[in-house]
Amino acid sequence: MNNRVRIKDIAEKAGVSKGTVDRVLHKRGNVSPEARKKVLAAIEELDYQRNIIASALAYNRVWKIAALLPRPEEDPFWQQPKIGIGRAHRAVRDYGVTINFYHFAEASAGEFITASQKILEGDYDAVLVAPIFAKQGHDFLNACQEKGLKYVQINTYLPREDENFLCYIGQDSYQSGMLAAKLLSFGVAEGGTAMILHLEKAVYNSMHLMEKEKGFTDFFAKNPDKAITLFQTSFEDIFDKEAFAKFVQETLDQHPEVGGIFVTTSRAFHLVEALERMDKPQMKVLGFDLINDNLQHLETNKIHFLINQNPLKQGYLAIMNIFNHLVLKKEVQKIQYLPLDVVMRENMQYYINVEEELHLII
Repeated sequence: MNNRVRIKDIAEKAGVSKGTVDRVLHKRGNVSPEARKKVLAAIEELDYQRNIIASALAYNRVWKIAALLPRPEEDPFWQQPKIGIGRAHRAVRDYGVTINFYHFAEASAGEFITASQKILEGDYDAVLVAPIFAKQGHDFLNACQEKGLKYVQINTYLPREDENFLCYIGQDSYQSGMLAAKLLSFGVAEGGTAMILHLEKAVYNSMHLMEKEKGFTDFFAKNPDKAITLFQTSFEDIFDKEAFAKFVQETLDQHPEVGGIFVTTSRAFHLVEALERMDKPQMKVLGFDLINDNLQHLETNKIHFLINQNPLKQGYLAIMNIFNHLVLKKEVQKIQYLPLDVVMRENMQYYINVEEELHLII
């Protein structure tokens, strides 16, 4: 591989002028489709990618990225994408990439607005955002569009068509709800009842939760053979353990036929802790993500299934896609769904090992 490929070399290989190569590289000016095709073929054959990076270094270019995420100290789930972002930054920081974090309380749309406004007032080239609030998320992305600020979404997908939307990286929330329903259907007796439990504030402003709920209910609507009855409920202040335990007790007293509970977030362990105060050994519990508290209850079979949303990969791939677009001038795939891994006690060690390897590799 030649690491010293020059524009002159590409021009000679493609049989065009250096000016034509320059216009193709920087996406400016009029270039005929035929000439562009020749230049791109020459670039690929000569492996010009390293030279693009070298050019960025030579011009001492700084690429500023903002990361807008919920506070990880309030929910251990959000520590994972932050770790992934940090790993990606180690890989690209020598090329002039900087990352600044902005955090908001997961239950506060107001804090999301405040943090997003600070980003818009800054001089950023791109933003990584978890737009967990539907309305405020769209408002922020509209503002990014007006400002010409490139953005990547993780965790929650708000459909966008503007040119500044680079990609979404994360789970297919609807399909994860379908998968959760199929898994829980094996543990709920025919004619029984399953509960959808949202442990979030402002649930109906959270697109990913609504998509999970819709997928869950659609599965049973399309598969009516077992005649499973569904109902949905939610609880906001999960950190008030006494109030939550009382809420769970009262809910199950009102619905003693419940045989399984689908927790739509990574907070299934809170439910288990509340159930431990009650005599509910037959209760099937399903939730999301391989955080330590969930894994402990998975090992003791108090959580029966976890669906892994790969949050660490979400953060890592988000930064790498921004880098590929800004620095390497590559096109990125708009929708990048990550696998929905089904984790249970019998295979959990494999996924724990994979997570540990990811922490070392990326």
